Amino acid sequence: MLHIGNEYIPLCSGSSRRSFLQFGAAAMTGMTLANLFKLQAAGAVDDKKAKIRNCITLFLVGSPGQHDTWDMKPDAPEDVRGKFRPISTSVPGVQICEHFPRMARVMDRVALIRSLNYNTGSSHENGQRWMMTGHDFNAANKQPYMGSVISRVFGPKGDLPASIVLPVGIGNTGTSTPHGQESAFLGSAHAPFFLGSDPARADFKVADLEPPKGQTEFRVEARRKLLTEIDELQRQVETSSTLERDTAYARAFNLLTNPTTKKAFDLNEEPAKLRDRYGRNTFGQSCLMARRLIERGSRFVTVNQFDTVFGISCWDMHADGGSLNNTYADYEHVLCPQFDLAFTALLEDLQQRGLLEETVIAVISEFGRTPKLNSRGGRDHYPSVWTNFLAGGPIRGGRVIGSSDKIGAAPHDRPVQPSQVVASIYQAMGIDLETTMLPGPGGRPIRFIEAEPIRELFA
Repeated sequence: MLHIGNEYIPLCSGSSRRSFLQFGAAAMTGMTLANLFKLQAAGAVDDKKAKIRNCITLFLVGSPGQHDTWDMKPDAPEDVRGKFRPISTSVPGVQICEHFPRMARVMDRVALIRSLNYNTGSSHENGQRWMMTGHDFNAANKQPYMGSVISRVFGPKGDLPASIVLPVGIGNTGTSTPHGQESAFLGSAHAPFFLGSDPARADFKVADLEPPKGQTEFRVEARRKLLTEIDELQRQVETSSTLERDTAYARAFNLLTNPTTKKAFDLNEEPAKLRDRYGRNTFGQSCLMARRLIERGSRFVTVNQFDTVFGISCWDMHADGGSLNNTYADYEHVLCPQFDLAFTALLEDLQQRGLLEETVIAVISEFGRTPKLNSRGGRDHYPSVWTNFLAGGPIRGGRVIGSSDKIGAAPHDRPVQPSQVVASIYQAMGIDLETTMLPGPGGRPIRFIEAEPIRELFA
C-alpha cells in the first residue's frame, strides 16, 4: 500500500516505494487532485500496527562549537582544544564538556552523532534548511519543514495545531534566504503555528490567541461565520483546489475561542519548582511549554533557542568585538548552563510522565565551528563536521555514532549527512519511509527525503 500524506492508494501485492518509483508516476497522471483527495482517508501509519510518536526539536540557532561541547579534543594543540576540560559521563569512555554536568549523568539515554557534515555553504541559513527539512534549496524551490510534513502525514491529534514553533520564528541570521520553517508546497494548512511571545515574561500572552482590541466575542463569531460562508462559496466554485485547501481560518478561530486549547499555553498551571528546574529564561520555559503541548495533542514542537545571532549572547562565538562578540565567557556562564538545565529537565519530565517512550527529542544545529581558534579567540562557521544528538522514542541511548579526526576538522569514520538525521526523525516518529510518500507540487507523489535513516540509532 502506498500512502500519500494521510491518504492511501492500494498497490499490487509486494509493491513498495522503490517499485512505485520504477514504474513512475504514469499511473497517477489520469487522476485529478480532487480524485486523489476523495480517496478513503487513513493514517499514514496505522495505530493498530505501528506506534505514532511525537517530536520535540531543540534548534540551537548560532551553532555550538563541537570542540567546546560534545566532541572535545583534550590532546589537540592549545589553539584547537579550547579552554574547557572534558568530564566523564554515565557511559564509559564517553566524555563531554565540564559545563554539562547534568547531561553527563543522563548520557545513557542520549545518542551522539559526531560526524555530521555537508558542503553546500557555511551560512546559518544553509544549515537551518538542511536540518529543518533534510534538503538545501532556494526561494524558488522551497521544501517543507519537518513539522509541516508531520502535520500533513498524521494530521492533528486534537484541537491544538499538529506543528508549533516556540517562542518565535527564526529572524535575521545573516542572509535573506529561507530558514526552512515553512510549509512550502504542502500549503498553509500545514504551516507551523508560531507562538509569537516569550513564555518567560511575567506578562506572557500568546500573541495570536488574543482577540484584537475592541473585538467582542460577538464580532469574532460573526467574522467566523462570514469566512465560513466565503469558504463554502469557493468550495462550490473551485472544487478541486478547495478539497486540498487549508484550514487555517478554522484553526485560528478555534485557538482564539477555545478555553481548553488556550490553557495548554498557561505555564502558571505548572509548579514553581518545576519551572525553576527548567530555568526561568526564554529557552527553559519554551522547553516546558513544548512538553505541555505534546502532552495535550501537538505532534511536532520546535524550540528555537534564539531568533537571531546579532547583538545577543548566543552560540555564534566569532568574538569579533561587535555584534557577534560571543566568547568562552558566554558559553561558560550563560549558554552551557542554560542548555544543560533545560534539556535534562525536559528529558526527566517526559520520563516521569511516561511520555519519553512516545516522544523523540532531537537537538540540532546549523553546523560546527572551526577547529582552530581565530585571532580573537573565537571560532567561525564550519559545516565540515559537528555533533548533534537524539533521545527518546525508539532511539537507543548511550552510544556515539561516527567520529571526527584528531583535531575535529573532518569525519574520521561513519560520515552522516543532515538528510539522514531528518530521515531518522521521521522513522523514529513511526513513518515507514518505504511505503509513504508526500503529495508534491501539482499533487505528484514524491519521496519524503533522498536519504536512509541512521541504522545505529535503532539497533
